[in-house]
Amino acid sequence: MDEAAFGAVERAIRGSMTAEQCVRIERLAREAVASRALEGLIGERVVDLAASRRCPHCGTVGIVKHGRDENGQQRFRCRLPLGCGRTFNALTNTPLARMRKPEVWLAYAEALGERRSLDWVHEHLGIARLTAWRWRHRLLTPLANGPAQMLSGIVEADETYFLRSFKGHRGWKRGNPPENRPPRYRGSGATKRGLSSEQVPVVTALDRAGGVVEAVLDGRREDDIVIALCGSITPGSLICSDGLGAYPKLAELVASEHRTIEPFKPTPEQKAAGLSWRRPGSLTLGRVNGHHAVLKNAINGLFKGVSTRYLPDYLAWLRTLRNKPEPVAFLAA
Repeated sequence: MDEAAFGAVERAIRGSMTAEQCVRIERLAREAVASRALEGLIGERVVDLAASRRCPHCGTVGIVKHGRDENGQQRFRCRLPLGCGRTFNALTNTPLARMRKPEVWLAYAEALGERRSLDWVHEHLGIARLTAWRWRHRLLTPLANGPAQMLSGIVEADETYFLRSFKGHRGWKRGNPPENRPPRYRGSGATKRGLSSEQVPVVTALDRAGGVVEAVLDGRREDDIVIALCGSITPGSLICSDGLGAYPKLAELVASEHRTIEPFKPTPEQKAAGLSWRRPGSLTLGRVNGHHAVLKNAINGLFKGVSTRYLPDYLAWLRTLRNKPEPVAFLAA
């Protein structure tokens, strides 16, 4: 569209268009933006396939173009006899493969970026709640399974605990419960006091540059913490933690220094003198504890609790939102 035609449209919007027509123009503009973003995403994938010529099914190098599908997307075929002979397109083996309604993909990604509920998605985007839930985990699972960040400098590490949950498990109604206990209702708590098998540990490490690494552990063994974090800390870092014995082992394994942060409380004399409750110096666990508070508020408050099976997906979701990503980042995972 040239500038003269665009100016005419702009004058019509500012002048004689009704409110209903403006809403239609807004919807058309959103669909056009989504279409351009999707075209760019698919175009990059086509270029990558054409450059590598590697089949996403069998890994054989030697694919050829194989026409276009009904939507105009380029298709490829893995050549026989060395390859598997299967056909595919640029979205094969990606979260978007076989997903319907491409016109709302970007709008759904925007809803993820705004932490919208399934009910909001159903009302505003016209997607069924079950479909919206499936799309959510289809896009979040690659984020949870992606490569972990590398942490460096001052690294704070600590654990937090979430109640083990089987939310949505159908075994409760079918007489085959996943655990030998009655189901919890309306957010009731654990039956045992303190830490127990009813709690799921989540270990978190973060640095001063904004990098975050999280892992949902099977148990409370120290070796689980070491295994979860050893591949994400750069040698020469300074690991700050509580007195748990796993962190000195981790520091030794990754050739880093370890510092134990003891609880700090001023004496009555210090309080009378007006001394701050803050620990002297810069080595604290305040950042990681604050991050855990955000996780607790989101998981237990916004999402009303999540199934332990899907807890890594929600942690990856919240971790991604820390960087304020563009909506297309959820589609390109």
